[in-house]
Amino acid sequence: MKISVIIPVLHEQAQINGIISHLRSIDPDVEIIVADGDPGGSTIAVIADGTVFRLGSSIKGRGNQLAAGAVTASGDILVMLHADTFLPPHAFSSILAAINRGADWGAFRLGIDATSPPYRLIERFVDLRCMLFELPYGDQAIFVSRAALQDIGGIPAIPLMEDVALARKLRQAGFRFTLLPERVRTSPRRWQQDGIVRRTLHNWLLLLRYLSGADPQKLANQYRAN
Repeated sequence: MKISVIIPVLHEQAQINGIISHLRSIDPDVEIIVADGDPGGSTIAVIADGTVFRLGSSIKGRGNQLAAGAVTASGDILVMLHADTFLPPHAFSSILAAINRGADWGAFRLGIDATSPPYRLIERFVDLRCMLFELPYGDQAIFVSRAALQDIGGIPAIPLMEDVALARKLRQAGFRFTLLPERVRTSPRRWQQDGIVRRTLHNWLLLLRYLSGADPQKLANQYRAN
């Protein structure tokens, strides 16, 4: 089975070549698609790897960019990866093993690349959320089989909360979820920029508003403003 990795980006010039090199170190032949939300293509313009698929006309917003990337992808399994999230060393073999065991979709456990104890509490809370509600977020490298994704109509093309919308659709359709034991290593920059408590509460509020029917575009505007 072939794996395609889709990376939605917006002004990630400093990060993009590092994450591409990281993916190549895991599997030199993995298909990588970078969907740039900047109309000027500022991130895809600096990509050094000539084999990476570049999408420069995507509509801004992670869900829109991921949906565009999914159309381009040729893999049997799609992995949605943030530009500041690094996968564990045997990520692709773990995904393939999970699919072979009967999983239709899943994610890695969250790992935050910081040493402060509060980050460990966040990680444990996310573990619990995923085990109880099958609700991983995009910074956990969600993966899904193409068959399951096609069955639910593809990745929700919304600017924010596409990960939550995708998880809900897959769960409601009865597709089997698995939470892999390995942890990704994601940047703590959002928490450090906003403060751990403020960023965590803000994320919870956005989720509650979305689940209550708020417009994803308005939520995206508020997310970018904070």
